[in-house]
Amino acid sequence: MSWLETSQVLEKWKRAAVYENGQVKGAEFVEASKAIISIFDLISGMSIPKNDMEGNATTLGNNIAPAQTVQACVEMELASGKELKKLISDGKTSTCALLWLCRALLFIRGLLKSMIEDMSKSLKDCVLAGYEVSLKPHHGFVTRNVFAVAVKAAPSRKDFIAKIGPSDEAVMASFSEVLPLFEQTLENLQLFLQEKKIQ
Repeated sequence: MSWLETSQVLEKWKRAAVYENGQVKGAEFVEASKAIISIFDLISGMSIPKNDMEGNATTLGNNIAPAQTVQACVEMELASGKELKKLISDGKTSTCALLWLCRALLFIRGLLKSMIEDMSKSLKDCVLAGYEVSLKPHHGFVTRNVFAVAVKAAPSRKDFIAKIGPSDEAVMASFSEVLPLFEQTLENLQLFLQEKKIQ
């Protein structure tokens, strides 16, 4: 079975992209995030970044109460009286987890868009294109170097596509279908982060 089938990424983002008054359902968002992050299981050398991304999704999932929205979970922390800077830097808070998870999802968005827009672009170049506009500005020298080494182990685009789905055309069609759902949810949460000055 292909990654598209086993991850159920499209179905999970369809469930996550249903809002009530702009509120993103917590459990659905975490599940959809983990599904799309699992794409890095198919890229050799990306286990460290993938584990970090998944860790943020897990932290958020552990902090979200049943039927609670992502925004409501973070709002509770903001109302706790803790200093915003401390919430942002504490790796155990939903505030920190959401900030870094959104940055990771921006990375994946850049990777997917790059693959769709230029069918001749190598996987390595697509990964770098996504990284440049998302995580790189927030990473220090050491982390950037670790990432640069990890990217060198990326498989060919052809081998990567073969793991995702039956053909290049089918994979790009699926990416084109999931991307708007994914972007809509991400933009919604980014707006929330900006409004709350979580940066």
